[in-house]
Amino acid sequence: MSSLPVVTRVPWLLVSALTSVVIALLAFMLKRGAGADRHSAVITAGAAFASCMLLCLAVLSAAVSG
Repeated sequence: MSSLPVVTRVPWLLVSALTSVVIALLAFMLKRGAGADRHSAVITAGAAFASCMLLCLAVLSAAVSG
């Protein structure tokens, strides 16, 4: 992704981060709705955020280098 100019790179990183936040919030709400305690729901949301961010960055890197 380093071949892109900063003007193009920053918005894509922001989109990736916001998508990851939305996924993490959904995971938190689903876990809490299922009756789990807050600690477990936060751990699940953190894992969902990290997984989604990793996937977004991998897709962006593959799209730019491909």
